[in-house]
Amino acid sequence: MKFMKLSGKNKAKAQSQIFSIILIAGVLVTVVGASYMWGVPLIEKGRTSSDNEIAESLMVMLKGKIDDVAETGEQRTVSIDLTGDLKLTDDNSLIYTIETRGLNIASTAWVPLVGGTSPVQEDMAAVTAIAGSATVNINDDVTCTMTSNCGTKQVDLTACTVAPVPPGPYSEGDTFTLNSESYLIHHIDCVGDIDDQALIVGPEREKAGIIGIDEAGVVIARSMPAGNGFKTTYRLAYRELDDISSPNKDGHRIQLTREGNNQLGPGPHRITLRRDDNPKVIGKSKYGGDLIETKVHISMS
Repeated sequence: MKFMKLSGKNKAKAQSQIFSIILIAGVLVTVVGASYMWGVPLIEKGRTSSDNEIAESLMVMLKGKIDDVAETGEQRTVSIDLTGDLKLTDDNSLIYTIETRGLNIASTAWVPLVGGTSPVQEDMAAVTAIAGSATVNINDDVTCTMTSNCGTKQVDLTACTVAPVPPGPYSEGDTFTLNSESYLIHHIDCVGDIDDQALIVGPEREKAGIIGIDEAGVVIARSMPAGNGFKTTYRLAYRELDDISSPNKDGHRIQLTREGNNQLGPGPHRITLRRDDNPKVIGKSKYGGDLIETKVHISMS
């Protein structure tokens, strides 16, 4: 078999074509790589925003259904499709938790979304994580000097206006007791992943609303880092509403009560809501009047 020998001119032409192919391939790889690096964050941001909008819409829809059942007494059944976990908790709340790659609600405290001011309040104290030191209110009655040390990733409490002074230092996740209540070293953010703060979180307390001004149910939310992404918790919390203008100062509450299962995972589900009688609890409103509870039973399947 004989092979044709290329002339110098043809050989140069062939080499030029090969070089052009390699050059075009390199340009394509560069363009695709740049598009990927630029486009993926935008896609993740859009997906995060969409996931959170769907989650908020779900909680607003459930609030509307519960309010309707409490007012009319008519039973309601709704079909839902979850991407996270939905749970009915003992603090009169429905809690929906989702995980996303991006952050949509940049807060470790509850942020009210629908229904007015937050129905819960937590004692919080914070200083700058890196070499921060200041006098802080641990709660309404106690102040301490709070110091953060990122070298050891610990916080210390000194010069507290209560005895005994809580022993320290504390690491992230540690707890201490003050006046018979538990406090948590929530985070010490030395790398700027959350808020650059060292944060202490205390017990949660319900804040009653006022009839005619506040809504019984409020949708609140907060986000925290979780693994390579973030965990956002949406909470539909029902609070006591009080008639402070009346002599008796009676209160009213929508009380969420479970029937059977109290937790659902990702996937399609049905929730049935029905109203029960309205028992009166003598002298149990936050202002000393009677408390009337409208029970809404929640069945999850």
